[in-house]
Amino acid sequence: MLDATTWTPLDRSRLQLRNMEADDRLTVNRLIRWQRQSVARLILPGERVAKCYRVRVRELVDVMRSAKFKRAHYGGLFTCTSVWSCPVCAAKITERRRIELQQAIDKSDGMGIKYFMVTWTLQHTKQDSLRDVRDALGVALRKLRAGRWYQGFADQWGILGNVTGSEVTYGSEFGWHYHKHSIYFTRQAVTVADLRTMQGELSLKYRLILEKMGRYAHPIIGVDVRAGDSAVGDYVAKYGQQQAISNWSLAAELTKGSSKNALVGSDHFTPFELLDLYLYRHDDGSLFREYAQVMKGQHQIRWSADLRKELELDPEITDEEIASVQDEDGYLFAQITIQQWRRIIKREKRAQVLEVASMGDADLFQKFLQLIS
Repeated sequence: MLDATTWTPLDRSRLQLRNMEADDRLTVNRLIRWQRQSVARLILPGERVAKCYRVRVRELVDVMRSAKFKRAHYGGLFTCTSVWSCPVCAAKITERRRIELQQAIDKSDGMGIKYFMVTWTLQHTKQDSLRDVRDALGVALRKLRAGRWYQGFADQWGILGNVTGSEVTYGSEFGWHYHKHSIYFTRQAVTVADLRTMQGELSLKYRLILEKMGRYAHPIIGVDVRAGDSAVGDYVAKYGQQQAISNWSLAAELTKGSSKNALVGSDHFTPFELLDLYLYRHDDGSLFREYAQVMKGQHQIRWSADLRKELELDPEITDEEIASVQDEDGYLFAQITIQQWRRIIKREKRAQVLEVASMGDADLFQKFLQLIS
């Protein structure tokens, strides 16, 4: 059963989560990720997420533990590696993307390269499907970045390239809100006046393109240009995980979009919060199903050509490669038999098993397995 009481007695309201101590909030967020993954399985029974961290690829299930981070994780299980549909895989993948993007920003600081962030959005209504909004914004940006006008803009401002990430939310009044964040790297020092000039130029060109497509963007908020700092990468890389620190950087914003929780009292929901609506019977699952189908196969982060080489970064690795990476100091803490795993799956205790293993007490862990059975 997926009754909320089988997971935690805590009230999972946004307000209570925000009022928790940091360690407690992190623990609850981990439990919530596994709960949401179980809900995604009900909504998407034919997708890879339905088998993720459930189906064995070996006879025994390994429980690995990192001595450094004091966290446990599974081995010997199938993983879906979906940053869009799976809250558990998204947590690992987006964190790696955030770290990678932050490394690019740190390197650019050492090389004297500057950066700033641009957010792109457009007007939408509740009648717009997510696919319509996504495609309109994508086409508009491709047209903007093609041709002589954009080349002239890039030459004028010394643009080396950009990294772009996507974010999706849903609001009860205006429906799907799809937007993109781009970090632009430049060899020129950029003043506040420069940022305003760039915003005016980009906004005008962007709105003209949208107008020809029958779309509209607000002159001020349709294109937002802001100065970059050492935290810019977090802001762009945020897709998939809960904000854990107060200083939400631009690297997290680009990679960790679905991990944010909406504001208390807000009627806007991140994609993984749509799973909570289904769990508490406020939605029939159609919203998350539409989102998963539209975003399937999309890149979470896109690097422009040659930018990684310019910043002296290693070649980009795939989501599948990230998902398979184990902690360097990880060791085999325990192994779970077929019978034990079946009971854990039946009682929806995968998250709790990891929390107990993270404590590092082997006797306590075995007693917990016996308690489940």
